[in-house]
Amino acid sequence: MNTNQPPLSPLVENLMYAAALSVSLGKTDDAILLYDKVLALMPDYANAYYERGRARHLGGDVLGASEDLKRALQLSPELEKEITCSEQMNYQKGCK
Repeated sequence: MNTNQPPLSPLVENLMYAAALSVSLGKTDDAILLYDKVLALMPDYANAYYERGRARHLGGDVLGASEDLKRALQLSPELEKEITCSEQMNYQKGCK
């Protein structure tokens, strides 16, 4: 995704993996808590904001999702294309 981020520690990698797995299992609340832990360790990690925003959206927290996606874009403007494509996919699925 974003290549302008510092290298991730094994702990952050594991937390991101566990959060993504939680999302795939429909456990968005668990995923959000895991992304919160990542952001406590790396408060400027744009990809964690992006992924937490996706989890919040899936969990029905549209406002929280919007805030996370805005923060991700502030930290990493190159995510705009990915966020736009994700929004278009959600629209086509009727999720918007």
